[in-house]
Amino acid sequence: MQFTIRDLLSIPLLSSAKLLSANNIISSQAIESVTVMEIPVEDFIKRNELVLTTAIGCGNNPELFLTYVKDVHSSGAAAMAIAVGGHVHYIPDEVINYCKSVNFPLIELPWEIRFSDILKIILEQLNCWEQQSINKADTLQRELLKLYLDNHPIDEVIKFLSKEFQMDVELKCKEQIENSNSLNEISELISTDQPDIIRYDNGKFLQIVPISPLLNQDPFIILFKSRKLNAKPIPTSILNCIVSILTLWIQKEMTSMISKNKEKNEYIKTLLNGSWTEKEAFINQGKKLGFEVNLPYICVVGFPEKLKEFYILHKKESIQEIEKDFKRTFAEIIENISKKLKKHIIYTFQRDLVVIFLECDFQEANHEVNCFLDLIDTFVEQNHIPSISWGIGENYTGNLTFHLGFKNARTALEIGRSHKGPGTRNTFASTGIYRLLISISNNSMSMELMHSTIGAIATYDKNNGLDLIDTLSSYIYHQGNVSQTARALSLHRQSLLYRLRKIEALTNRSLNDPDDIFLLQFCLKLWSVRFENNESYAIAE
Repeated sequence: MQFTIRDLLSIPLLSSAKLLSANNIISSQAIESVTVMEIPVEDFIKRNELVLTTAIGCGNNPELFLTYVKDVHSSGAAAMAIAVGGHVHYIPDEVINYCKSVNFPLIELPWEIRFSDILKIILEQLNCWEQQSINKADTLQRELLKLYLDNHPIDEVIKFLSKEFQMDVELKCKEQIENSNSLNEISELISTDQPDIIRYDNGKFLQIVPISPLLNQDPFIILFKSRKLNAKPIPTSILNCIVSILTLWIQKEMTSMISKNKEKNEYIKTLLNGSWTEKEAFINQGKKLGFEVNLPYICVVGFPEKLKEFYILHKKESIQEIEKDFKRTFAEIIENISKKLKKHIIYTFQRDLVVIFLECDFQEANHEVNCFLDLIDTFVEQNHIPSISWGIGENYTGNLTFHLGFKNARTALEIGRSHKGPGTRNTFASTGIYRLLISISNNSMSMELMHSTIGAIATYDKNNGLDLIDTLSSYIYHQGNVSQTARALSLHRQSLLYRLRKIEALTNRSLNDPDDIFLLQFCLKLWSVRFENNESYAIAE
């Protein structure tokens, strides 16, 4: 479709010409103009221009010859053809090796071929190619406009272009390119202003065509040479035609996508609040949005730990960029896990929280949810996302009781994270003792009992710099085993015994009496619930 170096070398007049370098790119390197040039180069060479030269003045100076070729290459020339036999009798090895190293086509021409004959043929070819491109662009534009007016989806348009060009065609934004395993290595090379061609050593190439930025996106058309061995780059005039039409499609698709996402968010908000009215209508609305809500689900709520620090480490500095990057990465992870497990998953982001409903078998709910979280943990271990604290709701979530599962999972997260630490998993059932203690902590009689039992220990700790509260807690945890407690606290046995006697004296309770032990343990748990300095975080209501 475009006049290339391969087309140039196939001209009968140039049958005796020799290609000395860059054989792998001659099918994709376009020639858009031709000129005759001698030193100095300065700014007289156009991009993708074929340079014809006799290299006059360079024959006896290999260093000057090499500098001349480097200047031509750096100017963006398509290739350089040197007439040998007049002013230069051979091309130095240094020049040939340089052209091979930078993949720049270097052609050796016999002295007998007139430049005027070459110019005439190439200009005729270029004029013919330009007229073909204009006709092709006009035909393509009319066909694309018809597809647009007939409301065909953009995916069908991409398939149409792929068939038309006999190349793989994709539409991606810059963010997708940066996060693609096959494309991320070129993300720094692409320009957002003009089309570009990326060539590979195996002869394959891809064209990247920027589209006007829309809604904070940088969309690109990417064309891969993969199906046809001698596929040629698509001319710029045709690509510009495609871009002008695709811009209309993208605007329409993005507007539709934003509207649908807004509708999905409103639907999930209703799901979390339990505020629907007509059950069947609500289920049918969910199906239209891709949600199968009439299935059994278990709710899992997560809180990403140290999110800002994690992404600053990964060079994401603004809070908006941090949140956007986490949501995008986490959404991709959930989508991949959903396909792997072949389970329906409904998820959303509520302020600082991740809310997930996982389809499950109630008989296997605990096993399934832990397998699911184990898969997410693999991405934490690979440093793709930060550590996440989890709260797991009751198994009855489903049959439109999502709001109850969400409430329980959020409670499990809050209480578990506060009392068992960040990065842990906690079920609603496992937090029962803490929910009971929180309720009891509001009773004045319970508070008076707690203060009268272990208040003296806390006062002693504050005045003397000891930690008798922690000592008592560890002793009870190890079921009164002095040796195990001493090891756990890194204390000498005699030091531990001294502390235990001090605790008995301050509380007027015996550590050998089961009833006293029970009372001390109860007061310790109540103390932790009442006075622990819990970290707070926002939760969407």
